[in-house]
Amino acid sequence: MKGLASPGDFCPNEACSDYGKLQKDQLKVNLIKFGKSKGGNQRFKCKTCGKVFNETKGTIFYRKRTDKEEILKTIAQIAEGLRISSASRVMGWDKRSYD
Repeated sequence: MKGLASPGDFCPNEACSDYGKLQKDQLKVNLIKFGKSKGGNQRFKCKTCGKVFNETKGTIFYRKRTDKEEILKTIAQIAEGLRISSASRVMGWDKRSYD
């Protein structure tokens, strides 16, 4: 999609001098791929500030252990008018595990 930033396009650290600067707009590339997380998400490291972050930083999937597909299915059910309690029952989730 044009106009939207992708993971690894900019440093999300607000204290970094390259915060919010798109990689495409710079001559120097300050973000490098830095392996994968235990969950299989791509990790990035900013060469300017040294912070490491993964591709889900700033999304609804950040720090979630639930599979992305399950989260998207649940959101689709809620968008269709299903109550949250009904969607959790259909998906087999415990109401205490929402956090």
